[in-house]
Amino acid sequence: MPIYSFKRLGRARFIGFAILLSGCASQGTAPPPPPLQAVSLFQGDVVVAGPAGYCIDRDSVKQGADGSFVLLASCESLSGKRGKNVPPAVMTVSVLPQDHAEAQPKPAELAGSLTSVEAVEGNDLSLVYLSSGGNDFMPEGDPKYWRGGMVLNGYTIGLAVYGFAGSAASGEAGRQLITGLAARLRGASPVRIAAVAE
Repeated sequence: MPIYSFKRLGRARFIGFAILLSGCASQGTAPPPPPLQAVSLFQGDVVVAGPAGYCIDRDSVKQGADGSFVLLASCESLSGKRGKNVPPAVMTVSVLPQDHAEAQPKPAELAGSLTSVEAVEGNDLSLVYLSSGGNDFMPEGDPKYWRGGMVLNGYTIGLAVYGFAGSAASGEAGRQLITGLAARLRGASPVRIAAVAE
């Protein structure tokens, strides 16, 4: 499934941002613009907002006919200003164009060819905890990371949480972050009533 490759949208931007987070960015540049608290996609059908203490990297937001991509990290790391103390993590949200999807992705679809350590199929969110691949996307990242899949207003949404090697975000804290991210998307997005077929 294309949404779960996580390579389609913004991989180069993601890697560049991960390098910034790992301290490899140049010093002495102008302060970055304030990070976004939320961003509206697909004419407001999907609103992305992060769990408390996490903001959106405004330069990461990509919207197009083939889908949208958003990257989140701690507000403190994005703004350079002291803020809420949260586990260092990078989260991504990928949204496919509306296809009036009703069934959320299964954990096996989320995992693809990768090996899952844990798989959960909830009522409104499927999760997999993968044993490898996280460090392919994030320099100094832990190989283990979380993926999630859900349906919101007819859009299929892929989520991911990456942490640095051995960090809390690459374990149980990552699970809490990805479920919190899904809850924030549901809470921030409007409730669209599907048209009843006649």
